[in-house]
Amino acid sequence: TNQGVMNTEVIASASLPDYPKVDMTDASGNYAMDIIVDTDLKAQKDGDDINGVSTLDLVIIQRHILGLQTMNSPYKLIAADANNDGRVTASDLTEIRKLILGVINGYTNNTSWRFPIKDQLMDATNPFPYAENVMASIANPNPSYNFVAVKIGDVNGNVTTNINNPSVEGRSNSNVAMTVADAAVAAGEVVEIPVTAANFNDVAGFQYTMNLNGASFVGINGGALEVTANNVGVIANDVVTMSYASNEAISATEGEVLFTLVVKADKAMNVSEMISLTSEVTKAESYNSDLKVGNVSLSVRKSPVASIELFQNEPNPFKGQTTVNFNMPVAATATLSVYDVTGKVVTVRNIDAVKGLNSEVFTKEQLGVSGVLYYTLVSGDYTATKKMIIVE
Repeated sequence: TNQGVMNTEVIASASLPDYPKVDMTDASGNYAMDIIVDTDLKAQKDGDDINGVSTLDLVIIQRHILGLQTMNSPYKLIAADANNDGRVTASDLTEIRKLILGVINGYTNNTSWRFPIKDQLMDATNPFPYAENVMASIANPNPSYNFVAVKIGDVNGNVTTNINNPSVEGRSNSNVAMTVADAAVAAGEVVEIPVTAANFNDVAGFQYTMNLNGASFVGINGGALEVTANNVGVIANDVVTMSYASNEAISATEGEVLFTLVVKADKAMNVSEMISLTSEVTKAESYNSDLKVGNVSLSVRKSPVASIELFQNEPNPFKGQTTVNFNMPVAATATLSVYDVTGKVVTVRNIDAVKGLNSEVFTKEQLGVSGVLYYTLVSGDYTATKKMIIVE
């Protein structure tokens, strides 16, 4: 793309004592050296393998392999050849995905950059094999021997080539939103957490880092998305990366289960305290069918907090005894008082109420009166009153 690549070694080799000679490219990607004999030139650069590489590249390579959208540049094909075997296959997808997930820090059989000689790749459909060495001749007084820098794994060309020329990706305002339901998890419990769609439209892929607070990753099960353990990188018990690329953009209805996480809680806690998405290892981002970059988020759906509920006593009216039931969302103290029509307190019970249904039995003898009475339940800020009737 005519961007200069800095800090690249250009090596001049010859059978002389002063050789090899090395020059480093400047911020514009230029190098210069004096030679006294015909010299073999080669450029090389390694390290920073993840620079410019994301799940978006997997989407593009995957489409190429399936014949859905062919890459139209020989340099893109070289970039896609992550395992350096002279072909673009599913094995390259596996290698690049491991790098994105943080499972590996560098390619197994490749440097992070390759430097084919400029203007020598004529076949856009099959550049392999290609030359990376050129003979610089002293017969040419001002020769220009140029190389094309190819960042391995970066087929969409968003690598940052120097510190003064940061890459700018085409971005969209779209946000891939996923949710999980909040729930209490006991210490040591292995729990399945369905991840559902909240806003999941026209999604070609996404990636992120997931941090687990007080829990460890056990596994992942597919749902609307065909995900397996190969889509996940376990960096540590509490740090997990994920990369998903689809052949075609996918949309899911709200509430549809995309995939299910299986985790083990190290302590008693809620799901809302356990999971968060970050860019700590793998940058959190999504991609649509136009290959534009957007956001990705995971939120927790809070379960509606049930309120305290006081029920009508049964039976009512009653002669011998009656039962007052009330429901508590959590265990708490409560006071149940009975009054006559004048407001005089007949009886008061202080109750250590349990979560769920609580029952209190009253007899006519305990209340000692007949006619209309009122009973009031108080717990925290909650107050409710109902009427009971005792008949002779």
